Amino acid sequence: MKKEDLGVIYGNNTNLKKYIMKKFITKVTVLLSLLTVVGCSEEALIENTPFSNNDGTIKEICITGKNFLIDSETRSSVSITESGASFTWDEDDVIGIFPNEGDQVSFAMSEGAGTQTATFSGGGWALKSSATYAAYYPHVYENRDMTKIPVSYLGQTQNGNNNTAHIGTYDFMAASVATPSNGVVAFDMQHLGCLVQLKITMPEKKTLSSVTLSADEEIFVEKGYIDLSVATPSIVPTQTTSSLKLDLKNVTTTAANEDVVINFMMAPVDMSGKTLTIRNGNAEAKVNAKNFEKGKAYQLVAQLAPLPQVCEAIDLGLSVKWATCNVGATKPEEFGGHYAWGETEEKENYSWETYKWCNGSYYKMTKYCTNSNYGTVDNKTTLDLKDDVANVKWGGSWRMPTSSELKELSNNCIWEWTTLYGVSGYNVTGPNGNSIFLPAARRSDDTALDGCDGLGYYWSSSLHNDYNNNAYSLDFDGERYGRNYNYRNYRQSVRPVCD
Repeated sequence: MKKEDLGVIYGNNTNLKKYIMKKFITKVTVLLSLLTVVGCSEEALIENTPFSNNDGTIKEICITGKNFLIDSETRSSVSITESGASFTWDEDDVIGIFPNEGDQVSFAMSEGAGTQTATFSGGGWALKSSATYAAYYPHVYENRDMTKIPVSYLGQTQNGNNNTAHIGTYDFMAASVATPSNGVVAFDMQHLGCLVQLKITMPEKKTLSSVTLSADEEIFVEKGYIDLSVATPSIVPTQTTSSLKLDLKNVTTTAANEDVVINFMMAPVDMSGKTLTIRNGNAEAKVNAKNFEKGKAYQLVAQLAPLPQVCEAIDLGLSVKWATCNVGATKPEEFGGHYAWGETEEKENYSWETYKWCNGSYYKMTKYCTNSNYGTVDNKTTLDLKDDVANVKWGGSWRMPTSSELKELSNNCIWEWTTLYGVSGYNVTGPNGNSIFLPAARRSDDTALDGCDGLGYYWSSSLHNDYNNNAYSLDFDGERYGRNYNYRNYRQSVRPVCD
């Protein structure tokens, strides 16, 4: 058998310095097709292993990545095959080899991209027959002096429907501690997490920015670590949550009842007999959970349905009643949707080039303009109901508040900064003692939400009197609140009112 068929790590003259100088954030390509598993033969390795004549070091190691085994109840119609989701190495992959004494050593790929076994090189480094070693992936240089390797499942973002390019960053793998035997170290790399695929049917045409998978208890692992000092490494949780948010880019349905396929990684957890909720905006579905085991692939199939409007109208003792939650939310603490002013659907890009009511520039408004310096004058200063997302989504007498109604809320209520179910925001109490909660739901002026927590931005239906490329809004943080104004292309929250 040829050496390149074995997936061997060996020492050569490859310059390791270029790998040490950068952070090893790498990925695994997960192919949705079945590949043949290439095993490592210890007998073959012994024959091909070079030894140093004076220090007994070992310069070759066999590394094999495993396929994801398919869950027995997963439907055979999915693009993941009935035999499983296959694992292959990517050309930029780097393995971390961890000795029982000293720092980690990084072994970078030299050959074998696109296969389950590949050739990795440690440059001038070699492994000693007197030591024991653990192996893990993906290797991060900054973790080289740690035996507990940090892992995080936060920030998973899928770009495009049924894309898997993001999976590798969250496919944490490790091999049990190995001791050289007969000049050979063989690592059997195991997936420590599981691959989950959501296949959901959307009830309406829309652009999806995220999907949330929720349970009734804090059972999903957000952060943890891999303990390389134990015989069989696993993910040890340090931070858990009751819901996982999966961010999406370029995922759009063009008609009702179209399917969206979302792939993500999660830590193993036994959820047998439990129910999970899949939610996007004001639509959700319930699915039966499973015993999610490491190294397996699962599919959850559901058809989302719009939720009945559960938000109430609260009389605060003001001129209008205020809703108990935002547009796109079903609970007071939920952010809900984020919309550009005068637009009624969420989208990926919130630049002026994509804004509905301008011709590519903030000085070329095509609707809602009183000054020719800002575009075509129509003297409209308040959103038409067909451009009012509160009325479009909720119907009835619901609408966005006017600028004067935002000012009334700010000036005539008691504002108390607090948290509701872990979400920061203001509890706003009206003159009659009734109150509502406004979460700090952030905003965006382009493609990504403002990353700062503790900021809230809520649209009014009113055009700014002087700057027609702006509209009035309610802005707040933990120290101040009040009526302000922002560019119309910003995506912000909406809290409806009714008469």
